[in-house]
Amino acid sequence: MSEQFKAHLVRKITDKLMKKLSFIVVLLGVFCLNGQNKFPYQDASLPVEERVQDLLKRMSLEEKVRQMDMYRGENFKTDEKFDKKKTVGHINDLGVGAIHDIYPRSAKMINDLQKHVIKNNRWGIPALIMCEMLHGYVDDGATAFPMNIGLGATWDTELMYEVGRVIGTEARIRGVHYGLGPVLGIGREPRWGRVAETFGEDTYQASEMGLAMIKGIQGDTLASSTSIIAEPKHFAVHSYPQAGGNSSPIIVGERTAREDFLPVFEKAFVEGGALGTMCAYTELDGIPCAANEWLLTDVLRNEWGFKGIVISDLGAIKYVQTTHYVADSPKDAIKQSVAAGVDMQFYDFSNEFWQKTLVELVNEGDLSMDAIDRAAGGVLRLKFLLGLFEDPYTDAKLFDKLYHTEKHQNIALQAAQKSVTLLKNDGNLLPFNDDVKSIAVIGPNADETRLGGYAVRNKEAITVLEGIKEKVGDKVNVFYEEGVPLIIKGQIISSENLWTPDESSNGLKGEYFDNRSLKGEPVLTRVDDELEFDWPWSPGEGVPDDQFSIRWTGFLKPTTSFEGWLGLSSDDGVRMWVDDKLIVDNWTKGSTNIVTYPMNFEAGRKYKVRIEMWEGGWGARAHLRWNLKKVDFNPAVAIAEKADVAVVVIGESRELVEENRDVATLDLHGKQLELIQAIQKTGTPVVCVLLNGRPLSVNWIDKNVPSVLEAWFPGEKGGQAIADVLFGDYNPAGRLSITVPKSVGQLPIYYNQKPSAIHRYVEESEDPLYHFGYGLSYTTFNYDNLKLSAETIGKDESVEVSVNVSNTGDYDGEEVVQLYINDVYSSVTTPRKALKGFKRVFIKKGETKEVIFELTPEELAIWNRDMKRVVEPGKFQVMVGGNSMDTIKTSFEVTN
Repeated sequence: MSEQFKAHLVRKITDKLMKKLSFIVVLLGVFCLNGQNKFPYQDASLPVEERVQDLLKRMSLEEKVRQMDMYRGENFKTDEKFDKKKTVGHINDLGVGAIHDIYPRSAKMINDLQKHVIKNNRWGIPALIMCEMLHGYVDDGATAFPMNIGLGATWDTELMYEVGRVIGTEARIRGVHYGLGPVLGIGREPRWGRVAETFGEDTYQASEMGLAMIKGIQGDTLASSTSIIAEPKHFAVHSYPQAGGNSSPIIVGERTAREDFLPVFEKAFVEGGALGTMCAYTELDGIPCAANEWLLTDVLRNEWGFKGIVISDLGAIKYVQTTHYVADSPKDAIKQSVAAGVDMQFYDFSNEFWQKTLVELVNEGDLSMDAIDRAAGGVLRLKFLLGLFEDPYTDAKLFDKLYHTEKHQNIALQAAQKSVTLLKNDGNLLPFNDDVKSIAVIGPNADETRLGGYAVRNKEAITVLEGIKEKVGDKVNVFYEEGVPLIIKGQIISSENLWTPDESSNGLKGEYFDNRSLKGEPVLTRVDDELEFDWPWSPGEGVPDDQFSIRWTGFLKPTTSFEGWLGLSSDDGVRMWVDDKLIVDNWTKGSTNIVTYPMNFEAGRKYKVRIEMWEGGWGARAHLRWNLKKVDFNPAVAIAEKADVAVVVIGESRELVEENRDVATLDLHGKQLELIQAIQKTGTPVVCVLLNGRPLSVNWIDKNVPSVLEAWFPGEKGGQAIADVLFGDYNPAGRLSITVPKSVGQLPIYYNQKPSAIHRYVEESEDPLYHFGYGLSYTTFNYDNLKLSAETIGKDESVEVSVNVSNTGDYDGEEVVQLYINDVYSSVTTPRKALKGFKRVFIKKGETKEVIFELTPEELAIWNRDMKRVVEPGKFQVMVGGNSMDTIKTSFEVTN
């Protein structure tokens, strides 16, 4: 018998024995799971870490990799019911790590799904259900709070805790365990479309607000039926992209990252106990965050002790190759990302490709089992902490009972009220008094629901018009006109004006391709009656959800002659030819709103049309329009002329400020400024109400309009809250958490820049329009008796700061007391002013309250030249006041 044959025989025998052993193991697993015995991981009395390690050692590589994957919710249900056939086809008997975008509409659906998942994997591992939850659990009917930049304007951590509790409760009772939020970026780039998702520009304030929300979301224990895991994002420094371009490079060094951007996350993980995070798809100082070992391992895990999971932002792993070009293949991108510290993909690749590639990388020795165990173990740890092995099901009795309750709605109202910021009130036009008998409510945001990005779906909020009408009843005449559309989109070009290339039918011929480049044969060809599409997923059978392209061809035949424009909109690449002339070319980036081309249309003339678009990810849009009807201010002017006051409600919508909706100007969009100028010319006193998600350079309005309210996107009770402020039933105390510049040319202009920062422009002031912490009240406050508990302290000691705040006006009201410090001389440059404490305090008219802060070594420390966090000896200046500019001062000394 040859040695080769002996070796072959040994392998065959070994293989047979291993198959029998595996079969026995499976039988034992089934036997144990049926309750006849228990493995240690099934013993709830054991420490979580012991349970995690016990389960990991029993799982195969394929089972571990399955835990590292996220599945789309549509794979598990049909018509809001659990679909067993679809489920089996996607997950077989390996279980599932996480499911996103499922948003259960019944306890039965999500419980049936969990039962199937648990029963059909050999270790009985439940699924982790994930959702979006930025300023409310996003599914239909949930409580919608103000957009985060508005929540930041409340400066109220107790309120933020309550907001978090509502979000955690409404998600968990619906069968969700893990929420994607909050955003903890520092909002110093207002051109960036996601600045609305931040709490503001200051590290300390955002840290405290984010910490409070996270504690509310996660509750006292994750195993509670009203708590979920919070996932702060985007890790890290994602909020300061070059020129405000979403996903643009972040050119920030380690010291700036550690001083300004990382402390918010550190507080969330270390103090808040957050157990999830989403890595950014941007690059940080030349290294993609999704493949950044320093960020995801050295800092997050080794320094901060993070035990949760890191999920890629949608596409972040793929971008390592396709956008950043630091990987030469998808496989290499996956290897780099998981090795660096990413634990789960977010729709980067197909589930099959992701799992197959990870198995290959391990088997080929290019990825360690330690990385797999870290990632899979992290997912399992969350499932144990959530109590899902003991109680994986949703309580049907709670499914609706604790959803959008009256209590939750009242918290939304409080949040809206506290977010409203009074920017100007010349002549005390506000609050309205009994002399006001008629009000003209005007503007594109006056009677529209403006909730902002990642908001509760299909939610109808109380509009400003509705809030005013409800407030005054039949005592005051209320007139309304839109005045001008927020975005002048023209009108849909109807089917009767469109013809296929052979002119046999109305509409345009659409050819749909399964790639971004219009290559090969179309996978779908059809006639589209009109181009007025908004696709959350695939536009048609055979077309993928993402990474597709379309070509439409045919003719445009107007039935009326007019001078106007032809417009095209898509949120990815788009271009258009008319009579073979390229008139719209946004092929590289696309058009968030609409790109127009002036044309003189002749009735009956035939115009040859070709339109092409590509979609890169997360929804698609295709709109073809013209402006057959023109904007007319006259109706709005007419009602303003006959009213005692005019409330003009302008600003933005999620079409103007959201992910991938970045801007090159901070001016009002479209013809809104022209509208308010026309209303002001009537002589009727004007109140401007801003509903928006980013700071707007409303210079003319600030100079010419008597009263200005900044209400951001105020949530479902926004209209009621604004009416309360307008009529004096609520004294506004919102304060800006972000600086408002006079122009884009001033950027960056956040309040705590370094001493050498200058804004000495030939044609622009160095001062912002409104500074950080600013906001007016219907009353006035005075600060005095600023005292310190000691004039000299050691490096490891704290100092107490106290100040008297008096309400010297005619109204009860709230004041946001703000404490700033200046480390006068230090080894590295520091801001001349940095927020280190704040309290929102209610003070009755004529009353004085003492407000006390404590400055600990944590607030006084800096990152020195050796990149060590230390308190340096020297003089510290303390400034306390109602905003960042108007303060009273004192100082103390730190000794060695």
